[in-house]
This record gives sequence, C-alpha cells and structure tokens, in this order.
Amino acid sequence: MSFKASAPGSLMLLGEYAVLHGKHALVCAVNKRMTVTLVPRHDQCITVQSTLGNHRTTLSAIKIIPPFQFVLAVLKRFQKKMILGCDITIESDFSDKVGFASSAAVTVATLSALSAWLNLSLPELELMKIARTIVRYVQGLGSGADVAACVFGGIVTYRARQPFLVKKDFYPYPITVVYSGSKTPTVQAVNSVQNAFRTHPKVFLQICRAIDQCVLDGAQAVSSQDWKTLGHVMNIQQGLMDALGVNTTLLAGIVNELRLQPQMLGAKISGSGLGDCVVGLGAVGEEYVCQFTQQGATRIRAELSSCGVQCEKI
Repeated sequence: MSFKASAPGSLMLLGEYAVLHGKHALVCAVNKRMTVTLVPRHDQCITVQSTLGNHRTTLSAIKIIPPFQFVLAVLKRFQKKMILGCDITIESDFSDKVGFASSAAVTVATLSALSAWLNLSLPELELMKIARTIVRYVQGLGSGADVAACVFGGIVTYRARQPFLVKKDFYPYPITVVYSGSKTPTVQAVNSVQNAFRTHPKVFLQICRAIDQCVLDGAQAVSSQDWKTLGHVMNIQQGLMDALGVNTTLLAGIVNELRLQPQMLGAKISGSGLGDCVVGLGAVGEEYVCQFTQQGATRIRAELSSCGVQCEKI
C-alpha cells in the first residue's frame, strides 16, 4: 500500500515582515499543488525523486541536505518511529523558483503522507505546528503563515504568537498572479530589511504596526466579502513594502500595470519581495500579456482554492 498526499501552494495577501514579529497575516491557498507519493520498502533504504534530481540514503544515515532538505527534515523528525525505509516521489504543478511557498507545501505533503503511513492520526492543527517547526528549523526562520494555508486551504488569517490564531474563510474571487522572473531567498530578503532598519528600529516597529492594521482591515473585508476594501488595503500595504525597501523597478512596474486593468481592485508584492510574485485582486482578460515579459515576468494562471492538504491510500 502506498500513500499519496498533496498540499496547495500559497500567496501572501497581507502581512509580510510584520508576521515575523508577532503580527497578523492574511494568506491564501491556490489551485497549484505539490504531490508526494510514499511507497514503503522492505529494507532500510530511502529514495527521493523529483525534477530536482534523485537522492538515496538509509534510515540510519538521514542527513538534511539540499535540494531535498525539507523532505529529509520530515523523515529525520520521525526517524525513530520508522522501522523500514520508503521511496518518495515529488510532483508539482509549480516550480520551486516561483513564490508559491513550495517549501511549506512539500513539507506539509510529506508530513501528511508519512503520518498516514505511520498511522499517527495527526489533527490538522498539530500537523501544521509540526510542519512549521520543521520549516523554521531548516530555513532558520518562518512565521508559519504559508504552512497554515497549505494545511487548511482557503484564505487564512494567521498569527504565530499568543494569542495564536488560525481562522479560515473562503469566498471565491478572481486573482491575477505575475511572477517577476526571479526570487530572492526569504532569509536574504529578511536580512536585507533588518540591516536597512538597524539604526531605525522605532520606524520599523511603526511600519509593522501599520501592516498589522492592514491585515486586520483586510481580514474583515474578506469576512464581509468587501473585495473593494481588500484591494484598497493591498494597495496601501504595497506602499509599506516600498518603505521596507523590498520593491524593485520591475515589481513596481508590474504592480502599476495590473492596477490599470479595468477589473483590478488592488495589487501588491506577495512574499518577501526583491523578486517573487505580484498578486492582483481581480481578473484580467485572456488576451492579457504582461508588458514586462522581456524582463522575465510571466503571468501564472492561478485561482484561490478552498482545498488544503489531502492524503489517500493507493
């Protein structure tokens, strides 16, 4: 018997950077999924296969190394509960280079498949907390907001610190996603912001508070399906992302172009910035082609999804 689990990619609608400092975030799952198939073995060998390459080790010799560090970290976490090895195959609807939180998705999917195999019966909240711990361990930081979206699906209002909060809503509304063509690693972008505000900590604190208020207003707008207000708040937070220094000329151009589209209510960077994706709240026509394609920008067709992690025996 094999175990097949999939988890959605996700986008940050609101809350970047502030969520790392105890504030709220608004994050959504998308209909692009990461799938992990786990086939138990009759020996202690472990193999991992994906488009990124192949890896082979043994149960007693698991080391957390790229490009499969998140998968291997999950296996390492439950190493003592495993008697035999397994074959793991990873398939994805999106590239790990695109800002759809692939690290969170593959961690959640692997953890779901492994827990099903080991008959651990993890509730969603417990699965989320374990996956968040693993992502933080591997990356060195992480709010867990993307992990929450992968586990629960929908549009999630999230706060990592007390009072802890995971609140799922889902009301379908079109989004437009444009990938800038490059992605700065999250840790590198966070370090850049920290260095920029090292001599202005009070300014940074005020920006985080303003972003937090954007999230609270945006979450209320989602609950009441007031999409116009959500778009307006997204535009406001884009200005705060600019203040943090994570905007670029290309990202600014993509944001401004999306805002000029007739049905667009708002647009902002999704994620840590200095690359990554821009998310627009609203639809564009089938004929829409981003004018920055020669600079590497690409439209990615994605929709909001209510579906979180799923696992089945096959």
